[in-house]
Amino acid sequence: MTTLSQKNLIKLAKKDQDQGNIDSAIQNLEEALNDGHSTEVVLKLCELYLLNKQEDQAYFLIKEEPDLFSNSHVFDEYLKILQANNFFIEAKEVENLLNKKLEIEIIPVETSRQFKIMQEVRNSISLSQIEYLKLLKLDLNNFKNFAQSILLDPSQNFALRIALCADLVRLGIKDPMKVLILGQEEEFIPAKANLLEKDPLFKEVISSLGDRFYHSPAQLGMMIGEVNLVLGNLYPRLDKYVDEPDSFAKDLALYLQTNNGGSHQQLLEKVYANLFK
Repeated sequence: MTTLSQKNLIKLAKKDQDQGNIDSAIQNLEEALNDGHSTEVVLKLCELYLLNKQEDQAYFLIKEEPDLFSNSHVFDEYLKILQANNFFIEAKEVENLLNKKLEIEIIPVETSRQFKIMQEVRNSISLSQIEYLKLLKLDLNNFKNFAQSILLDPSQNFALRIALCADLVRLGIKDPMKVLILGQEEEFIPAKANLLEKDPLFKEVISSLGDRFYHSPAQLGMMIGEVNLVLGNLYPRLDKYVDEPDSFAKDLALYLQTNNGGSHQQLLEKVYANLFK
């Protein structure tokens, strides 16, 4: 819903745009969004971001839209933004999700730039979201090969591994991939795997902890944070390490409270040793 105040700011932005003052037009629309959500304002602001070569700003803004796929106008703008950012990998993920080819052509960046991106990500000490998103500019073959090399690199942190696994899952990759978990090579097929937060085992562990700490919300929040760390280290092969979610949740809670992880003691010791190495 667009308010009267927002409509007035849209008019001012249009006037600025007609006069060639894109920066001022953007400021007016950003101010309009401060008054509350409006899809109309979002779409106009995304258009101006693209005009002003602020493709990254447009991407972050459009991704917040709740009707990203159900609203045709929002979806069309989303695809234009993917195209402007050369987010070829995300376009392929969308095709896999919708099970159809997109009508708009979205291409990766040139090969020389792809190699530079892969080198920068590999050498990054503390990878930011913006830096990671550059990987979406790769072609499919380079992305798969890069992901495979990182998944078997013990020097890389588990957060990057989770992100890469998630993109492989969203791509629906049917080829077996190898991943290093607690120092051991494991194999998984992304097309048959779940995203971490959608994995049934993950959800069952969270649910079990929710039941145990229902009357202690502060403790529950801390426990959920630990679950993300522990199961993140075991992803995407939770099925190999967690066969009884309720028992695992109980032992994890005890381990954090008393350092006694019951039947999961050795596993939890390995996970935390891997976390803090």
